[in-house]
Amino acid sequence: MATPRVLLAAVFAAASLGGTGCSSLRYKETHELWRESDGHFDAGRYDEAVPYYDELLRREEYRAQVLRGVSEERLGDESAAGTDYSEAGARGDARGLLYLANLHIRNGAYDQAEADLAQLRGMSLGQREQLLQLTLIGTLRLEQGNPRLAAQSLERAVQVGASYRDGATRRHLADAHYNASMAYYQLGDFGRAYSHLETYSELNPPSSEDSYHLGLLAYLAGDFTASKGHLRHADPALVAEAAATLDDPSFGAGAREGSYE
Repeated sequence: MATPRVLLAAVFAAASLGGTGCSSLRYKETHELWRESDGHFDAGRYDEAVPYYDELLRREEYRAQVLRGVSEERLGDESAAGTDYSEAGARGDARGLLYLANLHIRNGAYDQAEADLAQLRGMSLGQREQLLQLTLIGTLRLEQGNPRLAAQSLERAVQVGASYRDGATRRHLADAHYNASMAYYQLGDFGRAYSHLETYSELNPPSSEDSYHLGLLAYLAGDFTASKGHLRHADPALVAEAAATLDDPSFGAGAREGSYE
């Protein structure tokens, strides 16, 4: 199986809070700044969005801090992003702590991620934030080598997020299912691992590698018909390698021979 997917490719640079910002933005109304910054952010023009967030923060529009952090992260400045997330979290913005924990998990700073998540205790979290919290806890446990605790948190995340179908929540829910699949795979519960990865593929179009994992898990769970169906969309090289490892020439034979569509 692949490595766990750290979620939050962050959905939401670098002047300090007291920075001067772009002088031409000083004359815009606050609602104009929000409208135009949203336009730049949504279009992926993060370098153009940052000066707007600088000016909004100068006006003490503090919800811009997480957005500036995300923009910085997507521009490759993780240090500045971490500072913004940390300051947002210190101000009581749970999103800042969630994004900071995600950043720390991705960089292997597990003790720091643990501390970030601990700060969320006692905070009033909405259901979407609970979904992110539980998924991050499960991802952290998986990275720490504890698949049983990982599975418990990820199952709770799936339950919390099941009723939401907006785009952002679907992406986070997909991450929870993917990592739950990995946890159950490590526990040797191939049926549950396959079920979670199958749900993931319904939320997120599967890649050739995902199709290979689906085929492998279905095979290990004893569903050879489903396995064959998935493997026809998998990378033949991966299928051939698995067949050799499993010492089963019948595994994905058609896929290896290129006869599958």
